[in-house]
Amino acid sequence: MNSRSEIGALLLAGLLLSGGLAAAEPPLNVYVGQGQMPFADDDPRNRGLFGDLMAELCRRLQRECLYHSVPWKRVQVTVAHDPYGIVLNLGRTAGRERGFVWLLDVVSTSYVLASPRQGFDTLDEALAAGPVVVMGGTPRAQEALALKKAGQAVVEVTDPEQAARMLHGGRVLSWYEIDLRVHYLWHSLGYAESEIRTGKPLGSIDSFIAGSPVLQQAERLCTQMRQAFAAMRADGSWQRILARHLGDELARRLSVR
Repeated sequence: MNSRSEIGALLLAGLLLSGGLAAAEPPLNVYVGQGQMPFADDDPRNRGLFGDLMAELCRRLQRECLYHSVPWKRVQVTVAHDPYGIVLNLGRTAGRERGFVWLLDVVSTSYVLASPRQGFDTLDEALAAGPVVVMGGTPRAQEALALKKAGQAVVEVTDPEQAARMLHGGRVLSWYEIDLRVHYLWHSLGYAESEIRTGKPLGSIDSFIAGSPVLQQAERLCTQMRQAFAAMRADGSWQRILARHLGDELARRLSVR
């Protein structure tokens, strides 16, 4: 065998070996909490902001990703024991800090009280005025339930669209929710902007793509995802995803983080 043939054989062997290693890498299980638009959904035609981002990250990392739709209350429990588990759109809180690997800081959001009547600035004011609707199993629900007094009502739902419809239909007086979700759903349901008001932000949080506490090769995956996300910011693909779900104005504001 001449030297050229030997070099070709070595290169082929190297390619086969590297290809075999890549193919052997297990897929990531991406858990999507139901009713999480505009952030995430299990609809292949519209996976939401985080879903589109995750799909692009998987493509750039050349990693197979399998999507699993799970009720939001069960997401954290389901992903906890999966060594290849990823959860989309998870707010980083003190209570969750040690329960996950925080892979990628995606977007900051604010919590607001939305109401057709007035812009409530505190949860106490909203509860005193009438029923408050929240997403069950979230820190917002826990906060509202803890503050609720005798005669006051906190309504927990599993789908934010249900909350928007209840507010618009007058079944509740206010909705304690993430500002971007209020904005997205109110417009997607065709409700007039003049029919909704929000008070001062009650707080803010960073929403992450997070991993199971037993995630395999977590540090490596974290580095890869952050590098890929930086490249997406630089080439404009992240802003295009934002604009697709939230419009150009919000996309410009959020893409400069």
